[in-house]
Amino acid sequence: MSSNTKFNSNEWIDWIEEAIAKKHIKYYDYKHFNNIQEIGFGNFGKVYRANWKSFCNHLALKSFFNFNNATVKEIVNEINLQRKIDFHENIIRFCGITTAANQDNNSKKYLLVMEYANSGTLRNYLSEHFDNLTWNNKLELAFQLANAISCLHDEDIVHHDLSLHLIIALK
Repeated sequence: MSSNTKFNSNEWIDWIEEAIAKKHIKYYDYKHFNNIQEIGFGNFGKVYRANWKSFCNHLALKSFFNFNNATVKEIVNEINLQRKIDFHENIIRFCGITTAANQDNNSKKYLLVMEYANSGTLRNYLSEHFDNLTWNNKLELAFQLANAISCLHDEDIVHHDLSLHLIIALK
């Protein structure tokens, strides 16, 4: 992909659609998601937990508040970043993308389909389990976090908003 930042939203959308058509990105049909529940939100959008088809396992759907040129560009950027670090066991996996109808203007809105972490945020995990964790458990959590951040930095990725409520407890 070009580093040209002057793409308009249609060109970014075309990039996404072409990646889906060429099967570089897996597409999930939104109508097959069920039991969709909001589980969090951040600066850019909301996160939902959902079941895919009739499977019992969950996936996370990451939506975006404002669907404009900057948002579509951010979606493309996030997809590219996720693909660079997808191999790391302590980083949430990018599974694909889905589209849902945008009630505001009858257009499509894109949602990222991500691995779902049952343990929730690190803040919640620590508040619920801290007294039961041994020092070895705590050291292992710290090591996993440092290892994930090291992976980001090795790929020249800087996380500008790292906090306990944004860190997901995978294992």
